[in-house]
Amino acid sequence: MDNLPAVRLFLQIANTGSFSAAARLMGLATSSVTRQIGNLEYELGVRLLHRTTRQVSLTEAGHLYYKRATSSIADYDDMNRAVSEMDGAPRGLLRITAPLIVGRAYLAPRLSEFYALYPEINIQLSLSDQIVDLVQEGFDGAVRSAVQLPDSTLMARHVQKVRRIIVASPDYLEKRGVPCQPQELQNHNCLVYYIHSANDVWGGNSRLWEFMGKEGPEDTLVPATFESNNGDALLEAAISGLGIAVLPNWHVAKYLGSGELVQLFNDTDYQFAQSDYNMYFVYPSSRHVSPKVRAFSDFLASSFDHL
Repeated sequence: MDNLPAVRLFLQIANTGSFSAAARLMGLATSSVTRQIGNLEYELGVRLLHRTTRQVSLTEAGHLYYKRATSSIADYDDMNRAVSEMDGAPRGLLRITAPLIVGRAYLAPRLSEFYALYPEINIQLSLSDQIVDLVQEGFDGAVRSAVQLPDSTLMARHVQKVRRIIVASPDYLEKRGVPCQPQELQNHNCLVYYIHSANDVWGGNSRLWEFMGKEGPEDTLVPATFESNNGDALLEAAISGLGIAVLPNWHVAKYLGSGELVQLFNDTDYQFAQSDYNMYFVYPSSRHVSPKVRAFSDFLASSFDHL
């Protein structure tokens, strides 16, 4: 595969639709990318890409070459990984993306445990609430939250079913009283997510809090005293005594243990009954899953089991 670097460049251009974007991803000058693609087309004797001032698209030959090259490069990379990892020791650079809250509040505090187990793995953690294309962006895996993952070509491992609970600080409850019935929340300060992605995870309106009472389900549309698209902001607001919030159990476990927060609607006639959502670890499908990806996946599932 003498022209392997050029083939990889071609795939990046096809995926991004841009010579300059491919150049940035590969750490090359755009002129170098243009030259290598020109040489590749010359060797093949066909034009692979239509070029205009505004966009780049595949020719008929380019579509065929893209399909075959994608499979061939995947096989080539699998072969190299299988041989280099024959001893089974997890090592090398592991590029992971995760939501901001999960990365900051859950992953980062546990990295020392992971490094103690796998000292030869180096992690590059990218935090974003945007869903990124793992293959195009070169990530080995991602942590994702959803009621149910959409269909995709990615492999997925279920890490944990996340339970949401209602919490408030002791200071707030001392001043405003402890609500025991859902309708009493109308007289309280409620701290609420407002972004669409949060509502997708909630499976509906994040201001609509669901309860189960002796007479059956009861929904309450709570007032939003404070709204944020960041769970850390809601957590800090609750700890400071601003109001009542709904947060994932893993996010508040530490503060329930310290007494900075108190769980509500846990032992009353009304139980908070918002639908659970799921935490997944996803990674590109491959016949060969590298030891470093498997190690991180196992660690993630194991650490969530302790909650």
